[in-house]
Amino acid sequence: MHERLSSRRGSLLRGLLLLAGLSLLAGCKVTAEDIEYWQGTVKGPGKIVAVMLAERYPIELRTQAALALVEMERNDRDYVQSLQQAIQTLQSQDPEATQQIVDGMVAGLQEMMRGGNETQQDPALGPPLSQVRAKDAAYILIPHASPATRQQLVAGVVGWYAVDFAERNLSGNYSAEQVVRSLGAPAAEQLVDAMSAEQPQQALIKIAELIGQIGSPATKGRAAQRMVEIERQMEGQEFLDWLKGKIRTSLQEQGREVDDGRITLIAEINRDNFINEGALPAMKNLASEEVVRARLMEIARQAPPADAQPAIAEAANLRRQKALQALEGNATAAELTALLDLALDETNPINVRDYAFDRVGDIGSRDAIPRLWPLVQTADNDVLKKRLRWRAGELVLALGGPEVVPEFLAKLPADRAVEYEPEELAGYAQRMNQMTPAPVAVAEAQLRSPSWHLRIIGIRFVERHGGEADVAKLQRLTSDSATGVGASWESREIPTVGKVAEDAIAKLRERLATPNAAAPAEAAPAGE
Repeated sequence: MHERLSSRRGSLLRGLLLLAGLSLLAGCKVTAEDIEYWQGTVKGPGKIVAVMLAERYPIELRTQAALALVEMERNDRDYVQSLQQAIQTLQSQDPEATQQIVDGMVAGLQEMMRGGNETQQDPALGPPLSQVRAKDAAYILIPHASPATRQQLVAGVVGWYAVDFAERNLSGNYSAEQVVRSLGAPAAEQLVDAMSAEQPQQALIKIAELIGQIGSPATKGRAAQRMVEIERQMEGQEFLDWLKGKIRTSLQEQGREVDDGRITLIAEINRDNFINEGALPAMKNLASEEVVRARLMEIARQAPPADAQPAIAEAANLRRQKALQALEGNATAAELTALLDLALDETNPINVRDYAFDRVGDIGSRDAIPRLWPLVQTADNDVLKKRLRWRAGELVLALGGPEVVPEFLAKLPADRAVEYEPEELAGYAQRMNQMTPAPVAVAEAQLRSPSWHLRIIGIRFVERHGGEADVAKLQRLTSDSATGVGASWESREIPTVGKVAEDAIAKLRERLATPNAAAPAEAAPAGE
């Protein structure tokens, strides 16, 4: 009740203030000169709102009053907000007049957003406040405009951000992201023209993100083509020269020695940042487009020359890695062969191979499995070779599902001298546990395998999948004295199969004791 009374009092007070404003104007002829004069007086803003709301005045004068609220250079309150409140009031009383006033404001707002004849302030301070107010006003008026005028306002507001997205993105009461998301696909279309090679990396990424999320198919296609052009431009000499010029100017302003070799080095490092931290992450937002995927794959395949200096080779391979990262979630069957070539090529650095494997996993095609078997069958105890076997093994299980498990386990090298680290075997068990349906019978059969590494895979599977009734199956292995072969078994204090079984029993029971622990799937009868 108290809230309702307060609301009524507030409405009554606003009504009395409006009546007071109207009474001041009653019997007086209001002119454009009056409105201009009131902009600088204490009670003037209230009179201006009164003119805007009063139907007795011509639409032209009421429109001028509305624009005056945006033009006012005052710090006592936010008069764009006052305009919004007045428009909402008028909308409830006279929608037709509201639309006429808003439509009449468009030309003035567009001129204000462009800056008119105003002297540009220091760029370091951001866009002039008059432009920011005009942009905010144009945005809040969009819902009240006629269809044709609405398009002009949308174009004006988004175009204002596009002039200098990095500088204007957060200006005013409404950020560029907020505006574009609320306006949808038509706004995203205009952002394509805002993308450039010379803008800060985060601005380029944000524009591409907005277009990728809300742009129409045609807009995404145009943006994708533009992004490829931008990335190629960054690779060129002209862009490098632009960076050199910026760096040279900066060093001279700081009074520091200008050395051509040093400038070139700094420019090349900056170019790498523009591409690796700007263009390529931006392309990730548009990697559903074929032109972007093709360019990312082209970069990923660009291995440095064999005789390249270490620093140059490292930079080139980092770019290849970034390109593969940008392809995340968008690789298709068309890229499968090329990705497998990258992942399996021993001349490629491990970071490139790792992300190529990831993209193969994204595609999810069983067609990749035949080319992965040689890695799964690796018996070499080299650290990298073991890591690649593990990588390929988990990928085979993820792609093949339950049907591939028997063949996978059979292909793992069984020679006693072959090393398997605890993490590798646990990783295989985890992948098998994640399958639907889980390969319970095959996994439990490994508990009786003559190979120590397969028994441990079976133990770790039961640990993750079994119930209390399965503890007895693990208990039978606690006296198994077979030792693990690998560098980290001793350091983990579980050097034998029996110790692994004891550890698994403890973890199984801990899992079952956890509230809402997932119930295991019904185990297959022993011997199946």
